[in-house]
Amino acid sequence: MKFEVVITSGKNNRAPIGVFIKDTKKDKIDNNKEIILHLYEGSHTYDNLKNEDYFIINICSPYLIAESVLDDNGNYEYFDYNNHSIPYLKDSYKICLAKINDRKIIESKNEYGSSKLMIVEGTIISEKELKSPSFEPYNRAEGLIVEMAVLYSRLNIVDDEKRKKIKEEMENYFKTIKKVGSKKYIELGKKFLE
Repeated sequence: MKFEVVITSGKNNRAPIGVFIKDTKKDKIDNNKEIILHLYEGSHTYDNLKNEDYFIINICSPYLIAESVLDDNGNYEYFDYNNHSIPYLKDSYKICLAKINDRKIIESKNEYGSSKLMIVEGTIISEKELKSPSFEPYNRAEGLIVEMAVLYSRLNIVDDEKRKKIKEEMENYFKTIKKVGSKKYIELGKKFLE
C-alpha cells in the first residue's frame, strides 16, 4: 500500500511523498517496516537522500501534506540519533525515523517525460507519537487538496499541452473545494492555481 506523508531531511527540507510499505499483511507504518520511496531528480529531497543515511516520515494531516509542496517553511524540531540531527514537523501526528538501506538510480519514462528516478529502500528504526489526530467527519476537500498538490508538483516538468490539461483538472478539483472546504483549504487551492 502507498501512503501519502511528508518526508523531512537535510537542512529543514520538507516534501510530500508517497511511501510504499513492503509488508502487505499490515497496512500501517510502524517499527521494522521496510519502505520504498521514488524520488525524481531535481528535488531537494532527491539531493539530500542521495547523500544522507536517515530521514523522517511525518504522518500528518492532508492539509500539511498539500501545503508542503509549496515551500520548506515549516514548524521544525529535531530528532537526534547516532550523531545525526534530522528535522521533523512538529505539527505531525507521528514521526518515524527511517534508515536508508539501498539506493538505485534508473532512467524513468512516463507521460511527463524522462528523468532520473532514485528508488530508496529503507527500514523504520524508531517512531514517536507527537499528538493524536483529530477525529472528525471526512471532508472531500482533504483528498482533493492533496490531489491538487500532486498535480501542482508536476506543472514544471510537462510540456505546455499537458500543463493546460493539468490546470483544467486542478480547476475542477478547486470547484468542489470551494463548495465543501473551509477557508484555509480554499486559500491553499488558490495558491496552487496562481
